[in-house]
This record gives sequence, C-alpha cells and structure tokens, in this order.
Amino acid sequence: MAKTSKPNPGQRRGSRKAPEPPGARLPIRISVDREALNALDKRAIAVQVGVGIVAGWLASWLVGGSGLLQFVITGLAGSLVGGFLLDRFGIDLGIRNQTANRLVTATIGAVIVVLLARIIG
Repeated sequence: MAKTSKPNPGQRRGSRKAPEPPGARLPIRISVDREALNALDKRAIAVQVGVGIVAGWLASWLVGGSGLLQFVITGLAGSLVGGFLLDRFGIDLGIRNQTANRLVTATIGAVIVVLLARIIG
C-alpha cells in the first residue's frame, strides 16, 4: 500500500509555480503614483475629452468620416497638433473665450490630422 502525503496547509493542490532563477526579474515594472493621480484635474480632462469629441465631429463633418471613437481620437490628436502648430507659427485666433479657442484650435488640428491620414493612407 502506497503512502499518500498530505499537502502543506499553505499550499493548494496544483498551484505550484516553477521556481524563478535567482536574480530574475520581469522586464517591465508598472507602478502608479497615487499622489499624481489624485492631483489630476478631473474636470479639465473631461472638458478636453468633450472638446475632442466636438472637434472630431466637426472635422469629420468638414472632410468626412464617422464613428464616436474616431471622433474622440481625431479630436484629441487634433487638439495637440492644432495647439502645437498655432503656437509654433505664432498664430493668434483672436478668440477670447477659452473654451471656444480650444474648440477652434482642436478642430483645425483635427482637420489637419484627417487630411494627413488620407494622404498617407
């Protein structure tokens, strides 16, 4: 008659991991800075996403396209591109309302992004 060994109370049956060689580490370490995450202005992010949606919709209305996700991506990329280009060339739109200025800048950038994507693709 064969003896059966009882498993240790801390171990579960079938859940053994292969021992890692000493000094082996995962190549990527992910950590979250909770203080920086709490410091983010949630309203500003929500406004920027809203501006991105509207700018993407306006750009797709002007040059064609569809889809909410595409609107958001195009609008957010457009806000970065538009802001960079207008700042780089020193162009002031003359719009004093900050939200309207963001919206027009993002729409201009989104139109540029859509046109570049069509030229490349």
